[in-house]
Amino acid sequence: MYSNKTSPKPTYLNVFRHLYAFGECILDKLIIWSGHLEDLEYTLDGLNGFKTLIGENSGAVIVVSHIGNLDFCRAIALQYPNLKLTVLVHTAHAVNFNQLLKSINPESALNIVQVSSFSMHDAILFSEKINLGELISIAGDRVPLKGENTIPVNFLGAQARLPVGPYLLARALGCPLFSLSSIKVGGIYQLGVQELSKWNFEEKNDPNGIANSAQAFANILSENCLKSPFQWFNFYPFWQTTNAS
Repeated sequence: MYSNKTSPKPTYLNVFRHLYAFGECILDKLIIWSGHLEDLEYTLDGLNGFKTLIGENSGAVIVVSHIGNLDFCRAIALQYPNLKLTVLVHTAHAVNFNQLLKSINPESALNIVQVSSFSMHDAILFSEKINLGELISIAGDRVPLKGENTIPVNFLGAQARLPVGPYLLARALGCPLFSLSSIKVGGIYQLGVQELSKWNFEEKNDPNGIANSAQAFANILSENCLKSPFQWFNFYPFWQTTNAS
């Protein structure tokens, strides 16, 4: 087994633990947007690279995943006045819950852009944001509904396909690409930032640039899944037996 027999078996009890962790994450979201972030235990030791990026006032694409608590990452970002973060999301499946968060705190809906319908206007907007030194966050583990625009990676010991969007976006904008994660270990949120790629004009035509960056993200996601297996809240069949488009 890829995890060296350290990952939990799919028993009924572990399925319950997975759903329990999901419920705990939802409660933490309510705590965060109720203005009680300090009620949660967390460490920011993994944000050194992020702070450097902010100090340079450099725009970047931030690729995130559905492991841990993304709202915690956004709440931390609000503590940096100079940081401008735009979050690309697809929340059609969670309209009621997001409306609840917005009713608790309007800031929970700030700078969120729906990506179900991407337009040329959005592309121009994102380019302007990067030029102004802002950050754009996009999920790297949510496979498109039609299975298109994916890239093969080695993920948890087997080939899987992940969306290619974050890497195409960073390359098109010619900006650095970082990964950002937030997982709860021993009741304490841990944030981590790692640089996946720093594209410039010369590197845009690198045929291996996107593949290497996608694999680097898959490696980080694998590590986090092994560290906190019950906190990956992305219920999709990544290991298909047939090839996607």
